[in-house]
Amino acid sequence: MHIYRNIVNTMQKPESENIVAQINKGVFFKEFTFSKTDFKALDSNKRLEFADNVVWLGELFFIYQIKERKKNSNDDEKWFNNKILKIAVRQTKATLKYIDEYPEISIENEKGHKLDITRARESKVVKKIILYSPNENFSELLRQKKVYDSSEVGLIHLFHIEDYYWICKYLITPAEIKEYLDFREALYMFNKEASNLLPEQYFLGHFLETIDADHFNPQYISNLINKKQESENFGISRLIENFSKNIKLTCYPTDYYPIIREISMLNRFELVEFKRIFSLSIEKSEKEEITLPFRIYVPRTDCGFIFIPLHANKSEHWKTALNNFTLAHKYDSKARKCIGVVIFKYYEDVNFNELFWQFVDYEWEFDENTEKLLTDNFPFRKSTLKHTNNRYKCPTT
Repeated sequence: MHIYRNIVNTMQKPESENIVAQINKGVFFKEFTFSKTDFKALDSNKRLEFADNVVWLGELFFIYQIKERKKNSNDDEKWFNNKILKIAVRQTKATLKYIDEYPEISIENEKGHKLDITRARESKVVKKIILYSPNENFSELLRQKKVYDSSEVGLIHLFHIEDYYWICKYLITPAEIKEYLDFREALYMFNKEASNLLPEQYFLGHFLETIDADHFNPQYISNLINKKQESENFGISRLIENFSKNIKLTCYPTDYYPIIREISMLNRFELVEFKRIFSLSIEKSEKEEITLPFRIYVPRTDCGFIFIPLHANKSEHWKTALNNFTLAHKYDSKARKCIGVVIFKYYEDVNFNELFWQFVDYEWEFDENTEKLLTDNFPFRKSTLKHTNNRYKCPTT
């Protein structure tokens, strides 16, 4: 259980690797993105590269190989077969081999924190991705090849870097990128030949309509024309950035990672509700009357969230309130994980709010005493989360 307070590479990377690093930092956040991935071999001082880019977000583990074409190359197919289907595939296999064979590989994330990337072998979702930046007149037939099917490591996603950029612009959250990659694999397996004749825009338009991967419908591509970008409704970049700037009461600089990991794994309609309740809790913390906590439970990630507004004149009780309500919400929701935040006005400046966070993670077990306490004096309002038939049309109320 943790409580938190919120108040060398000398070689220049190719431009495409820097672009991917910027894209991934925006979607997956600096804490979970790695672009400095070189390490020493076990039996020598030889420098090896784990991958060109890595995203490791709890149960999600994405490895990227990135290829950039030299301007004087003029044979698309030869370049694609050699650089993408041979070299990049071989490097992808080597990365997976490293994680199985090495006891520890310490690489630095975009926050400057070194983590042992071999722990990602426990991740349930592993995605292999090759991104490439070719010449402007690159063959459309080659661009439409969706995956490389390896008998050793399974499906490896192939993306033109422009297509990957627009996918991340439309989908934004890590949960949605993971869902899209799952869908992309399923639609490819449904009909490999047809999949490799369709542009990435069709796949994305289909996904925005439905994740049913058992048919094709040309009208789905119009979803990209009608789609509005509403990232301000569910973007959490500012909240995540404030964590890294103002975190206190921790023993290690990465102690807050589990909290932002769970927040970043919410999908867009869950984030809309998260942000609505977060803002409402800040507003209620200015009222002297007692306000019952607001809460959410997300079955998909088995994580509860509870927001506890306190007036400043009751702020000395913040630690007790935070601990009791967080544990009670976890138990009542039968959740594996729970995040609590208590909010009150900063005593030195009323223009600022104090936020203290708590994260708990352990298996739920029946407890007779807790059952009795919740039965005799139930401390919560009803826990709700608005659902929508289309995941990519946010609820408006």
